[in-house]
Amino acid sequence: MDRDTPIVLPEYISAYLEFPEQLGLKRAELSKKSGVDLESLAQTPRPFTLNEILSLIEVGITELKMPYGGLAIGHQMRLTCHGMAGVSAMAQQTYAECLQAACRLCEKAFPPFTMEYYEAENTVGIRIIECISLAPFSHFFFESITVNFKNILKFLLGKEYEPDHISFPYPAPEYEKIYRRYFNCKIRFNAEHCEFAVPKALARRELLLANQGIARMAEQDFLKTVPPINLNYLPKKLRLVLIQSAGAFPSLETAARKLGMSGRTLRRQLNSLRTNFQNELDLLRREFAINYLTKSDKCITEIALMLGFCDSSAFSKAFKKWTGESPREFKKNYGQQGQTNRHDFEAEWENLYRELETSE
Repeated sequence: MDRDTPIVLPEYISAYLEFPEQLGLKRAELSKKSGVDLESLAQTPRPFTLNEILSLIEVGITELKMPYGGLAIGHQMRLTCHGMAGVSAMAQQTYAECLQAACRLCEKAFPPFTMEYYEAENTVGIRIIECISLAPFSHFFFESITVNFKNILKFLLGKEYEPDHISFPYPAPEYEKIYRRYFNCKIRFNAEHCEFAVPKALARRELLLANQGIARMAEQDFLKTVPPINLNYLPKKLRLVLIQSAGAFPSLETAARKLGMSGRTLRRQLNSLRTNFQNELDLLRREFAINYLTKSDKCITEIALMLGFCDSSAFSKAFKKWTGESPREFKKNYGQQGQTNRHDFEAEWENLYRELETSE
């Protein structure tokens, strides 16, 4: 999946930059250390690539010593950062319809993610699915999105309301306690998907900003600003089909049917984008494999079967081709990557939190 195609709207870059600048990390310094040109952001805004975004995040987290930066930045982001997409969502009739609009517009505003609206017995919510790999900063995006959604909930319905629960598709990080600063609800880690859920009764509430005319016009205006590739990016749609079939990956023909086309058409369209079905499948398998090896206790044989390999030998051969290392070597070298002292994180956070409270 190409991470060098400009697909991220400049509004999100501007919103991201506000927090580092508040803490003293100047835009020029961030630009120099990340190698990302930020000089023309105000005068001639342009879409950014995922690699540019990830470089900015890496420098910001490193320079500010804030592995929990996603939480803090998500909290600081203005509601207006979503532009007309946000206006359209917040002008829906009910909060449930607001979530549905967010799901519909999300993949066009930020293509790496797809959002699915769902209803359970007592709750409704959204599932946030990573369709284009944002490793090693996936957690940053899940944190910032869910914090921002919580703030929007409170803005639309009242500060006294909270989500029912929020789930994250990774183990509890070293700074787990810091999540409690932002979420006054049940938090679940190691979930299958990232989820943001609210009680059904709350979702039925009408919104004070409800205006169907404004909602429609805002959505139309938003779609005019979206890079054309964001509107119909086939590799992302294929990737979503593969993710939903993880453990029993479909054939090219089966995937094509799910996408509403013939196998020949899918093959031709992928070729025109300089990729193919097997390449997309292997990219996804590689990402899943790395995630399992570094973040779970699953054995290599179990991982092999989960990824559709007939045995661990076939998986090991493929993994070495992808990374240059065997699964066993990779797990040994990277399985504990990023482990740091929990107390250090908490002490740093307490100091930062006091500074921000003082400055408000």
